[in-house]
Amino acid sequence: MRKSLYIFSLVCLFTLLCMQSMVFAASETATIKNLRISNNSDKVRIVVDADKEVDYQSFALSSPDRVVIDLNDAALAKNIEKEVDINSKYASKVRVAQFKDNVVRVVVETDVKKSGYDIFGIVGGETPYRVAMDFGNISYAAIGSTTGSSTSSSSNDTSYRVNEDFDIDKNAKSVLKGKRITIDPGHGGSDSGAIGPTGVREKDPTLRIGLNLAEMLKQSGAKVYITRKTDTDVAPQPATDVEELQARVDVGNKTNSDIFVSIHLDSFTSPSAQGTTGYYYVNGSSNSERLARYIKEGVIEQIGTYDRGTKTSNFYVVKHTQMPATLLEVAFVSNPKEEAILKSDDGVKKSAKGIFNGIVRYFSEL
Repeated sequence: MRKSLYIFSLVCLFTLLCMQSMVFAASETATIKNLRISNNSDKVRIVVDADKEVDYQSFALSSPDRVVIDLNDAALAKNIEKEVDINSKYASKVRVAQFKDNVVRVVVETDVKKSGYDIFGIVGGETPYRVAMDFGNISYAAIGSTTGSSTSSSSNDTSYRVNEDFDIDKNAKSVLKGKRITIDPGHGGSDSGAIGPTGVREKDPTLRIGLNLAEMLKQSGAKVYITRKTDTDVAPQPATDVEELQARVDVGNKTNSDIFVSIHLDSFTSPSAQGTTGYYYVNGSSNSERLARYIKEGVIEQIGTYDRGTKTSNFYVVKHTQMPATLLEVAFVSNPKEEAILKSDDGVKKSAKGIFNGIVRYFSEL
């Protein structure tokens, strides 16, 4: 009798563990909710909307010519149109399907060469995450500017000054003197970014952190460029998502910055999600990986958040910059405890200090 009860208990325990594993796996899966297509004389844009960040890979195939994009750990919503004809010289058709249990596959029928298409992630806004696929004329070189009242600011522009005296040690000053650094406070203007449970908008803490960081760097002798110094869009409006992102990238590229640091806040449907993440371009350099890792570790040391790791990504602002670059998710604005940190003066200053320390560490090892 005891043996039967023991076996029954083991079976129940095994079943429970399997069910928990299934629930956890489901919570980690992104839902692909929408497929959108825009078409003009210059290019075709295909966008898939997801309810959370997805990792993806792309590759080209022939006979017939096509580009394949696999979205990992993703599930396709039932109401999405699975096949759409495109009336364009750049692409003729797009198909989307659940290729494997955890892989959504997008296939674009196109004969454009590698230089004629671009695939990148866009984070934030009303849709948590998007994967955009451009086919055709994808030259963005003329978009944006590093001059003008709202696009950029050098360290000598006092309009974004923070009235704080920071204790900068001599080592930091010797390491940072003359370095050219672009700071990109995420979102702004028409784009609030993610919104926390008490109404904190992502665009506000990112700007406050960016301004404090810019002042620390300036006091250390660095040449600082900031994509926005007020609550504003960076690209002249109206602008597309890519034009806005490219305007930020242009600040770093056109000033020949040594590094590019984009500041964001994370968000998830569950309020228990927490921690700090450093991102760098999937095909980026080891310097980009180090920059992302050191800045992430610097922030964790200051505000005590959970370490979510240093991860590769295809975020536009780290993919199209011409220098080591990172996109930092400081903490989860959707988490009540971390939102409280992000809206406090102390939390903002410590976050900026953590990024600063990571930058100093990065340049100290070059």
